[in-house]
Amino acid sequence: MPEPIAPPAARRPEEAIELVSLAVSDGDLGAALAQYEDGAPLRPGVRDGCAAGVRDGILGVMELRLPLAVEISTVLPAAGLALVLAERRIAGTGPDGEPVRLSGLGCTVVRAQPDGTWRIAADAWRLRGAG
Repeated sequence: MPEPIAPPAARRPEEAIELVSLAVSDGDLGAALAQYEDGAPLRPGVRDGCAAGVRDGILGVMELRLPLAVEISTVLPAAGLALVLAERRIAGTGPDGEPVRLSGLGCTVVRAQPDGTWRIAADAWRLRGAG
């Protein structure tokens, strides 16, 4: 039996956020989790805004079964770290048949790994209903 294909690895700090967005949109929990360091906190803010484990936070967003769009606005590098500011958006019809329209800003700390890739060390974003 062939080995499973490994999720892509980010080669630039902002790519880690983009890869999470693609994985969430595709419903690929494993690929989304692969972008985070072990123990990284996540505050997705879809439900109550409380910090969650990455797995629970990503699952909460994935329950909407809608694409997650991301627009990177700023990347600020500093000694093996980068602060990435981005807007995230979700829009469409949710699993309950109701329209969903959420958006919000967030900031992500991404850390360079020994192999030259980048992984998310801490992630905070809040999605709120868009008018």
